[in-house]
Amino acid sequence: MTIVDTHAHLNHEDLLPQAAEIVERAKAAGVDHIVVVGYDVPSSAAAVELAHRLDGLVAAVGLHPYEAVRSGEEEIAQIAKLAKDPMVRAIGEIGLDFHGDEPAPPKRQDWLVRRQFEVARTAGLPVVLHLRDSGLRIVEVLDDFPDMTTVFHCFSGDAALLQAGLARGAYISFAGPLTFKKNDELRLLAAQVPAERLLVETDSPYLAPVPFRGKPNEPAYVRETLAALAAARGAAPESLAEITSSNARSLFRLF
Repeated sequence: MTIVDTHAHLNHEDLLPQAAEIVERAKAAGVDHIVVVGYDVPSSAAAVELAHRLDGLVAAVGLHPYEAVRSGEEEIAQIAKLAKDPMVRAIGEIGLDFHGDEPAPPKRQDWLVRRQFEVARTAGLPVVLHLRDSGLRIVEVLDDFPDMTTVFHCFSGDAALLQAGLARGAYISFAGPLTFKKNDELRLLAAQVPAERLLVETDSPYLAPVPFRGKPNEPAYVRETLAALAAARGAAPESLAEITSSNARSLFRLF
């Protein structure tokens, strides 16, 4: 059984020094590809470097919505330059985040996500979306870029957001929260996603799944999320591994 972890931050300062060892543990657990995802310019450059250095890795580059107040055209240009590297297979993670007391102003977040959709369109790459406490605001952006392929990363939204994404051809990616005891509603939604739109991820080093909660997450643990997804759908883990890996290989050109 082989699995693709479609979203991991091996470029994070807590994981980067041990990235090679983490990749080896992932391979031993059956994870044959990992998408290393950037969230600002330095982490995006690090994702590209890792993808060139370690077997089985590809990169995504982008500016997280937290970067909206710190990023301008210069940072956009740097992401566009990185996007030309052959190891870059997506623009992300980008998106909208209105969680907490002081998120970046909505207009600034809208500007940043739209500019990066333009970069993705020019590069011919899919978009990995971070959406937290943003309701259906992303729908307007998606409707303005109907030709773009998107991933709703670490999905934690409601039924309305799920249906809006699926209606626009989005892939839905599930992470460790799918294993959390109180997330019955999320598991019900996971059962509704068409098989051809399913992905799994870790979001390492965050959101470690049960039974690793409280520990730094890593790609080897994606097996736990896959098992929870299979249980929610009444499917065999081996079947879900084949389906999600096939989807990921097609989307991120992992051949």
